[in-house]
Amino acid sequence: MKNFSILVVIALAALLCGCISPQELPSGKINVVTTIAPQKELIKSVGKEKVNITVLVPPGAEPHTFEPAPSQMRAVANADLYIMNGAGLEFWMDKLLQVNKKMIVIDSSKGIDLVLESEGEADPHIWLSLRNAVVQLENIYQGLIRVDPDNRDFYLKNKEDYVQKLQSLDAELNESFASAHRKIFVVHHPAWTYFARDYNLDQVPLMENEKEPGPKYLGEVIELARKNNITAIFVEPEFNPKAAEVIAKEMNASIIDLDPLAENYLENMRYAGKKIAEGLIS
Repeated sequence: MKNFSILVVIALAALLCGCISPQELPSGKINVVTTIAPQKELIKSVGKEKVNITVLVPPGAEPHTFEPAPSQMRAVANADLYIMNGAGLEFWMDKLLQVNKKMIVIDSSKGIDLVLESEGEADPHIWLSLRNAVVQLENIYQGLIRVDPDNRDFYLKNKEDYVQKLQSLDAELNESFASAHRKIFVVHHPAWTYFARDYNLDQVPLMENEKEPGPKYLGEVIELARKNNITAIFVEPEFNPKAAEVIAKEMNASIIDLDPLAENYLENMRYAGKKIAEGLIS
């Protein structure tokens, strides 16, 4: 984060010299900035045509080590509303507020029962739970009506419509996992903790304390995979799949890509649920 202070200075200088003007952005819309791509669909589902959304973390980037670029600070400077993921993901949020102290900031993790990791910090992957997404949607709705109270009914209807979609898919997945004879699935990076909690599953990560596994730990995972007849290893595009390939070769298992940061949230959750369920049932 050593370059962050420089970015803040650049953005503040642009504001002071009048280089950034609200008129440059689409008129009549709420300018919303959010951290990761999955949040975009949640925000759009409530705000629809009344919101202009900027996502800070680009495709393929790692949210845990992300540094905003000067062009993104420009969007922050113009924002009416910032929708945080929360749960500790935006550790740089105080610095963003130096750029725009007037924007309303909403923590979408408010009201979610957070899972604590071994270091005592919250697991930030809250969006990978359809049940958590319902809570996030309520927080997004509350943020939008603070900025635009005149359209409360519009946002409320949109929120309720999307909640029905989330709950419908949740019911489908719950039924799928209820019939699974295995409950353990192996992932490279432990992003699916909340998903596993929803459906009484056990996520086994290849990463050991957020690092690539050593030989001892890798051997333990291989043994566990053998005992449970694991047929699939789930990996993310942001990480090196080498460890997954080792286990897949030992088990004659498939490697399946799951992207936690895909923008098409509902479709992606449906796909992920289907693939994980297939791995547990086959």
